[in-house]
Amino acid sequence: MVIQRIQTLFLLIATALLIVFIFVPFGYWNIVDAGVEMGLSPLRASAQTGLLIPLCVAALLSFVAIFLFKKSALQKGLVVLSIIATLVTVAMVIYLLTAGYVDTDSNIVLTAQWGCGGLIPVAAIIMEIAAYRGISADQKLLRSYDRLR
Repeated sequence: MVIQRIQTLFLLIATALLIVFIFVPFGYWNIVDAGVEMGLSPLRASAQTGLLIPLCVAALLSFVAIFLFKKSALQKGLVVLSIIATLVTVAMVIYLLTAGYVDTDSNIVLTAQWGCGGLIPVAAIIMEIAAYRGISADQKLLRSYDRLR
């Protein structure tokens, strides 16, 4: 008997999305120096240590969970931890884009602008939730097979 493991695909997509998010700008700083607009400076996760740590933890947990298909309870637990780490990443992105930046020079004004890269961790959360549901469906299917024996 073969059980199709769709959660492996979901976890692989979630891992890929989290790795891509490291390099894609999720927002921009609009820099104004003494009334002169200097342009947009991209915000990337690779430059933000506080954002990079939960992001790498989430990607690593999702990747490790792929190979734990024989231990579904442990796999399910790692997926839950990965979802939590990804939620922390989303919270950090929201904080970075909404919190004001205070500079010591009063002539420099920075305002954050949202970028579409901030939706990548949200898509990763959706994939991780789908993987969790797939693992639960596999556990339910295995329990029903055990009842038939």
